[in-house]
Amino acid sequence: MAITNSTSRSTMRSVYFFSNNQPGLTFFGALSLLFISCARRRQMRIGIVFAALLAVLATLVAGCGVTLTPPPGQAAQIGTVQMWVTDAPRSDNVTEIWVTVSDVKIHEAITTQTSDNTSSDNTSGEVDGQVGESTDTQGWITVNITGQSRFDLLTLRGDSGGLQQILATANLTAGRYTQIRMTVDKVEVKIDGVLQDATLPSGSLKFVRPFDVVAGQVTKLLFDFDADRFVNVTGSPKNPKIMVNPVVKLTVFKPAKPQGEGAVKITTSSLPNGEVGVSYNATLAATGGILPYSWSPVSGNLTGGLILSQDGNISGTPEAGTAGDYTFTVKVSDNGTPSKNDTKGYTITIAEAGALIITTTGLPDGTVGTGYNATLNALGGMPPYTWSITGSLPDGLELAADTGVISGTPTQKGTYNFTAQVSDNATTVNTDTQQLIIRITQ
Repeated sequence: MAITNSTSRSTMRSVYFFSNNQPGLTFFGALSLLFISCARRRQMRIGIVFAALLAVLATLVAGCGVTLTPPPGQAAQIGTVQMWVTDAPRSDNVTEIWVTVSDVKIHEAITTQTSDNTSSDNTSGEVDGQVGESTDTQGWITVNITGQSRFDLLTLRGDSGGLQQILATANLTAGRYTQIRMTVDKVEVKIDGVLQDATLPSGSLKFVRPFDVVAGQVTKLLFDFDADRFVNVTGSPKNPKIMVNPVVKLTVFKPAKPQGEGAVKITTSSLPNGEVGVSYNATLAATGGILPYSWSPVSGNLTGGLILSQDGNISGTPEAGTAGDYTFTVKVSDNGTPSKNDTKGYTITIAEAGALIITTTGLPDGTVGTGYNATLNALGGMPPYTWSITGSLPDGLELAADTGVISGTPTQKGTYNFTAQVSDNATTVNTDTQQLIIRITQ
């Protein structure tokens, strides 16, 4: 899944989380997972799982970009919002559906919880989505897209193995929510080998169904998209008309308790490379322990213009004259007593302004028999890019030369080392290479 910029942009679509406007913000945090899925029955599902984890002292974790402060003298609870994407193939001549999500906006939940961590309405239920305009602009938290904002729905799979890819990481405040919206920037559909823009409906897709995020528990929201009707194609093969028709159902599940804490472990295996003058954003992630986490540098230095925040976000714009390799070590500490810690070292390469550079420095592991999807990304040079590989991909996987997507279903376990190369479209072709590893387990 590649993040791209386009000169042809469709009408913005939005997904927000909206809450009742009541005073008394007491509890913070809810570990949340947003993932888009689609079953073999050709339905795309988006699921959001919210779970609050015990912690104190509100500090936003992983990319939300805002800070929520509890009333004086009150402890705060906070968790992480993680957003994932997955889908299933169609049977017609539509071979790719690229969806670009620019952000998710979440309205602060300010309804306080009862002392026994239960809510006034935590029953399961369903509601259909509706398309409409929104004029409310106050009180929204913007979630940074920390994963890949552009992804092909039809290269991901749902029920068989459940391939999911991270989309975003952010914070969520415990409490009540009543309305949800997402910003979809663009939808592109490949028909008979030609990638074309689809027309999005006016207004945003919204769901009006109250649900609660309970501190210390998990609330699951599942969005079922009817994939057969998600894209409608009419007209002639030479002049098709492509319309997006968001037929979606939201299912709300009762809150449930999360699993135990465990040891703290940094899960971010590598960080993307960057380029002088180009905005950089990456978020470190960890598991286990008691939230919130606190991140800090241990040794080494980031390039001029980049800063590691306490919530694990590395952001900024590399300054002129700072091109080069930067090796450093970070530490994460949880909020337990005593605190649990983990450290990990990273290297970031910053290229000269305009230079072609592969930003992907690591790829996810895979499992035999489970669908795999990952995208190689680059900056600089003159797009479009052409990708190639020296060495061998895992059996069952292949590289799309025009998009950099590595996909398929692995058939053999093992560790596969290879070198990826990207070439641009300049008159004097520029290239860059990056050594990568994919590990396939049984």
